[in-house]
Amino acid sequence: MVTTEPIALVQNSNQIQGYRPKLIEFYGYEGEDFHHFQELLYSYHMLSNAHSDNRKLAILKSQLRRAAKIYFEKTILKDHPQNYELEFNDMIQGEQEHPQIFLSRLREAADLANITTEAVIKSRFRAGLLRDIKQFYIQSSGT
Repeated sequence: MVTTEPIALVQNSNQIQGYRPKLIEFYGYEGEDFHHFQELLYSYHMLSNAHSDNRKLAILKSQLRRAAKIYFEKTILKDHPQNYELEFNDMIQGEQEHPQIFLSRLREAADLANITTEAVIKSRFRAGLLRDIKQFYIQSSGT
């Protein structure tokens, strides 16, 4: 005799608890589905317990690429120069970076942070140089 009772499928609760939607990158190009990106981002925030605005902003910034990232930084973040000022104050020279390139990056960051004082830029430049280059700079300039 064959029974025709319904079969119940049970999902392992561990599989559900560890689920996070896969975030996609958003480039801001024509034809991209922003609403789909927004829904995935919102779901990710909810499932990963990202409640603070700073955490949500960091997640959003990490997923933006090219045109979308440029627009976001130039338009959305321009009203928050304190974020750029914090980044400016943490800038250091890269291991293989020429000091002139580092100074150019500092000037660009200062512009975004609305820092116009040349003394502040120069001070950050000296503080952010690699140790050997900083020692050479101090010895050769006397300042």
